Amino acid sequence: MGETLRRLLQAVRFERDAFVWMDFEDRATGDALVLVAVTRVLILLGLGSRLLGLVTSISGLELILASMINAAIFWLGYSALVLAITKFLLGADGTYATILRITGFAYPTLLLVIFTVRVFPSNGVLALVLGALWFLAIVAHGVRYVSGLPLARAGLAAGGGLVGWIVVAAIFGRGYI
Repeated sequence: MGETLRRLLQAVRFERDAFVWMDFEDRATGDALVLVAVTRVLILLGLGSRLLGLVTSISGLELILASMINAAIFWLGYSALVLAITKFLLGADGTYATILRITGFAYPTLLLVIFTVRVFPSNGVLALVLGALWFLAIVAHGVRYVSGLPLARAGLAAGGGLVGWIVVAAIFGRGYI
């Protein structure tokens, strides 16, 4: 787990070594999945769910399961949308596995949502936007490495993936990340 945390810190600081490692290390996909799952549980706890209540009641277990499924669907869907924008709209290279890993390692930055909800309690949309900016920046840097795109165009792919996800989520009735 030490290697995973070291690579997470490198990704958070936008260091190229983290993205190179994600590109060549197949184990990074499992590490990214663990980061997504742990982040989702921490978000549940940070937004007011009680740990004991989550694991001792049926409704708490249902909440955890639904939250994990939602996080996994977001992780898989968002990564696919970023890859599609990168390859088909921007004409650059990239692989789904690498973008999936980058997205998974960027996911813990969504913990900023907890902080921003506490600072701006009356404006949930602002909290989500502020919490998502770092996530998008990490994904953009990763896409830049994978595809060779300039950072602005990689940012377009990352942001476009989020907009695409919001549209897909609205169509299917799931409005959250």
